[in-house]
Amino acid sequence: MGVALFVTGTNTGVGKTFFSYLLCKALKESGVEVGYWKPVETGADPIPPDAKLLSELLNQPLEETVTYRFKLPLAPYVAEKYEGERIDLKTLRDIFETKLRRYEILIVEGAGGLAVPIKSNYTYADWVSQLNIPTLVVSDARLGTINCSVLTAHYGFSKGVNLKGFVFNRFTGKDLSEKDNPRVVEDMTGLPVWFEIPETTLESFKLPAERLQKLLKCLERD
Repeated sequence: MGVALFVTGTNTGVGKTFFSYLLCKALKESGVEVGYWKPVETGADPIPPDAKLLSELLNQPLEETVTYRFKLPLAPYVAEKYEGERIDLKTLRDIFETKLRRYEILIVEGAGGLAVPIKSNYTYADWVSQLNIPTLVVSDARLGTINCSVLTAHYGFSKGVNLKGFVFNRFTGKDLSEKDNPRVVEDMTGLPVWFEIPETTLESFKLPAERLQKLLKCLERD
């Protein structure tokens, strides 16, 4: 049985897929049998861009990389109301357990943040809490991230999410707040910032190997 890591964010567009790609690439290059799964992707008109990017990296069939696809760029629960297809939570659980048996490490990416609803009054936080999936939060490095990051952490705590820490993304070197934001968030939440990623491209940046190994040991202890 492998281990899983859920990648969420403080908002949409903060770099969840960007980080998931860097993480999967680093694991693949180190010889780990890594899988990527996006249970639900919205804004897939007609191709789901996030799942397509990762399926090509890992040579996974697209249909195995994403389970539910919706054309409208909406929260999953809202999208299913407009488009008719219904998300089945038992199906998601069964697929998750199957993939855990298949891969050494399974990277699972959410849509938006922890409070985004998958079903009526049932959020990603509820889902990952029930499955006890260790979770990383991707935050934007810029001004305003303290509020978003702390609120996300405390919402996760209130739902019983197994939070492992943060990834801070898109450091520009131009925003004065970037220097202190990670440490302030660590102090206010008690959670570590595992990676600090500059504004860069997928081809130009690699996750630091030492930090990656420490994260993997943290996951193994679960």
